[in-house]
Amino acid sequence: MQINNKIIISCGIITSFVPFSIFAQGNPVQPVNKLTAFTHAELLVAPGKRLTDATLLVENNRIKAIIEHGDIPASALQIDLTGYTIYPGFIDPFTDYGIEFEYPKLGLTRPVYDIKRIGGNAENGAIHAEKEWFNYVYPNKERAKDWINNGFTSVQSSKLDGIFRGTGVSLSLADKTANEVIYRARTQPFMAFDKGTSEQDYPNSLMGSIALIRQTFADANWYNQNKHKSANSTINSPFEFNIAFEKLDHLAEKPIVFETKNLNDLLRAAHLLKEHQQPANLLGSGQEYARINELKTLNYPLILPLNYPQAPDVGTDDADREVSLADLRQWERAPTNPAVVAKADIPFALTQYGIKTDAFWPRLRQAIAQGLTEEKALAALTIQAAEMAGTADFTGKLAPGFMADFVVTKGNIFKDGQIYSVWLQGQEQSIRSLSQAKLLGNYQLSFNNLTLDLSLQDISKDDKPKFQGSLSSGEQSISLTNLTLEDDGRVSFNANLAAAGIQGISRFTLWLAKDGIQGRMVDAQSRSTNVAGMTIAVNDEQITEQAPKIAANTNIVSQLTYPNVAYGLNEAPKVEKLHIKNATLWTSDKQGILEHADLLMANGRIEKIGQQLTTPSGYQVLDATGKHLTAGIIDEHSHIAINGGTNEGTDAVTSEVRIGDVVNSEDISIYRALAGGVTSAQLLHGSANPIGGQSQLIKMKWGESAEQLKFTNAPTSIKFALGENVKQSNWGEKFVQRYPQTRMGVKALFAETFDAAIAYQNALKAYDDLRSSDKKKTIAPRPSYRLQAVAEVLNQQRDVHIHSYVQSEILMFLRLAEAYHFKVQTFTHVLEGYKVASELAAHGAGASTFADWWAYKFEVYDAIPQNACLMQNKGVTTSINSDDYEMQRRLNQEAAKSMMYCNMSKEDAWNMVTINPAKQLRVDEYVGSLTPGKMADIVLWNAEPLSIYAKVNQAWVEGKRYFDRDQDQLAQQAVVNERAKLIQKILSSDDNAKAGEKVTPLNEPQWHCDTHYLAWGHTHQGAK
Repeated sequence: MQINNKIIISCGIITSFVPFSIFAQGNPVQPVNKLTAFTHAELLVAPGKRLTDATLLVENNRIKAIIEHGDIPASALQIDLTGYTIYPGFIDPFTDYGIEFEYPKLGLTRPVYDIKRIGGNAENGAIHAEKEWFNYVYPNKERAKDWINNGFTSVQSSKLDGIFRGTGVSLSLADKTANEVIYRARTQPFMAFDKGTSEQDYPNSLMGSIALIRQTFADANWYNQNKHKSANSTINSPFEFNIAFEKLDHLAEKPIVFETKNLNDLLRAAHLLKEHQQPANLLGSGQEYARINELKTLNYPLILPLNYPQAPDVGTDDADREVSLADLRQWERAPTNPAVVAKADIPFALTQYGIKTDAFWPRLRQAIAQGLTEEKALAALTIQAAEMAGTADFTGKLAPGFMADFVVTKGNIFKDGQIYSVWLQGQEQSIRSLSQAKLLGNYQLSFNNLTLDLSLQDISKDDKPKFQGSLSSGEQSISLTNLTLEDDGRVSFNANLAAAGIQGISRFTLWLAKDGIQGRMVDAQSRSTNVAGMTIAVNDEQITEQAPKIAANTNIVSQLTYPNVAYGLNEAPKVEKLHIKNATLWTSDKQGILEHADLLMANGRIEKIGQQLTTPSGYQVLDATGKHLTAGIIDEHSHIAINGGTNEGTDAVTSEVRIGDVVNSEDISIYRALAGGVTSAQLLHGSANPIGGQSQLIKMKWGESAEQLKFTNAPTSIKFALGENVKQSNWGEKFVQRYPQTRMGVKALFAETFDAAIAYQNALKAYDDLRSSDKKKTIAPRPSYRLQAVAEVLNQQRDVHIHSYVQSEILMFLRLAEAYHFKVQTFTHVLEGYKVASELAAHGAGASTFADWWAYKFEVYDAIPQNACLMQNKGVTTSINSDDYEMQRRLNQEAAKSMMYCNMSKEDAWNMVTINPAKQLRVDEYVGSLTPGKMADIVLWNAEPLSIYAKVNQAWVEGKRYFDRDQDQLAQQAVVNERAKLIQKILSSDDNAKAGEKVTPLNEPQWHCDTHYLAWGHTHQGAK
């Protein structure tokens, strides 16, 4: 017997030997010969490198050679792949495949401050840096099919649980022992913001997770710099073994695989890792197109899931009102995301993570229809993925010495081709029978002086083969029954040939011949007739997967704005050179209110104010006759534009957390604040604990990135709190009982923390003062971002803004601050401030209060609407704040209330929302008044700003017009029009275009002082 398509005579029947039949479908079979030649194939050796009619020579589990024009070794088993394509095996760099491990559930009751310390683990239950997942690899043959059926041959895996998740492992998907499938035992560390199954309370907010990451990086650095000193230390320094910290040594030398769940988290993860000069590969969200320039600047490779969202429900007008414009846009634009990333030259790989496996190739083909090139797609599945999985030296290409991991397809896999077999370490996993594939096509059958056309097609839609066939005589079509294509290269079927003059049911058995097909037909009288068939045409579409055709959707109807939500800007505003003429200027400085005055601004600054100013060359003129021009309103106390929680309430002291880490630049409240004349706001931690997190002053630069919103000139500050929220009067028993539970406990906690911060500073100083030789044998103090922030307060390097209500606690904290020699910058809320106004003034503390909120909880019963006047009359710098999304838009009216309640002057009332909060935030040299040299944060009103009828016409921040009422009117109509187009597109789309992942829209709650963030998204609204 000779192989290689030689004709064999057996039992008087001429057959064609089909070498593929030795590989049974679904069962990995080792070829008889150790040396195998896959001949006459098209080889995609690497992205952009294609060989035609070439031979892939495999020996055992490795590629031995690629032969283009040379001789094939005589000892090699030859497999003819004429008409087939071989791709390098695909690699998924983000999976949890093959990890057999579960963290124990301890069943702890709240509160949980400490976890069980086992084997030198970390103090926090979300840190598993010591885990090396190769120790827990157990191949799962059935689960491996989820990847193999899509052409994947290896994956990178980790247990996807916790913040520091341990070190990943790269695995072959072959059906072998764990020892044989481990390609790289130690690849990249895995991380995320989600603490996973940890039962420990801390962290329970996004900013808490980031703070824990930052502290853990510092702890690991300290540990690994000092561990060698512990045996020879000259002082009695405690130094415990910590395997988690030890495993984080030299972390900056290894790229971290970091999981993120949305675009904002992706960006903040990149900024956090840049802060520590940490290389990484970041798991994307499918929204990268919306901030592609920022991502390009950050320059981190991405792992992209193809998690296109399901079309939103817009079937009724009631349903579509619940769908945001951002969600409609994401449905349309998600398939364009890979192409946008590729065009930006950001390296990326692809993953099946987060989607159903049978959706992978339809989704990828959608991406290609939307502009992703096949070359970039192949790179993302092979060389880029191999780089991220740590196996680029032996996977991801067809090259000598590389693993024999490859995919055999019929047709172009990136269009409508099918995967027929996947080879893993030189073993075949058959997806579809190659023998069956040889039979597919169009034939002209001849028998009994009849001529019939036979068509055999593959209509498989998944990994289960399904075939259909038909006979035709002229225009008469004859259906087939009992159609079966065998693995040995035979096809059988039954047909009623009455239309051809043959009565009854005829049975056919056919097999491949040299030039077509041949076999026999048995009629209803059991008479056998030889059948000969010649190939008349080969239609590629008939032998490839009958998947829905995906047309390029160039008709994108949605806008791409900054941010990519309703009312986002089409482009960033430019700094204006502007002459505003003939307005009423509310200067908020010693000049008071100026009638019929002008203002010049350029380069983001106020240049000049006065009357009848000359317009400099190059300046635009804005006639403001009848209008009022003011400095932008400044809100001393706000919780807008925050992702992932405003309270880290799990500990009484969380001074290490930073609101600046979780600024949400996409919050529509920024735009709405501008529409109310607000240009700056201090974003505060909540009031769940006595010492909360670090604050962030932002400017309302709508459309800019989170980093660009930050008011970089502002001094650092922190939120402290007193009262019912701190001692958990209204929520602690139900949620997180923790110390302190009384007001006197609050005072004791402050003093204890201040003392700890002083001791921490003293320890740092003592170590710094050591001689170099002594430092080499002395353990350095362990870093603490928590105590460092408190020490900055004591050193008057960080301002305190403290939530307060009753006079007794206000006085307590004043005396405590004076005892520790620091100044309280501002008491906020301070509704009994009128009782201690003289003491506040003597200390130099500001007061930021509500205009007329009272009696909403017990400690507010003594609040009065004259509070602001009484404090201001005693010399206290007083402001009106919002602490509320809606109130922020009408702070102008809140300021006016004191004119009604206690006859405050217009100037003083307006100062309470401009220059006074600027002073409290110590930014009055930059903003807060219409003073030449200050930043051009200005607002033009159509009427006197303290009037309930006043509306903002325009608002500028640093000389850029971020709000314009005329443009807003156009934007409102544009939103309506765009929504209508997108809804029509959904309604007219077929089921394939509507299919996708069912996504629950991530709508941030409206955070307030006491909003407690539990279990990543479940909120409890306590009393105000």
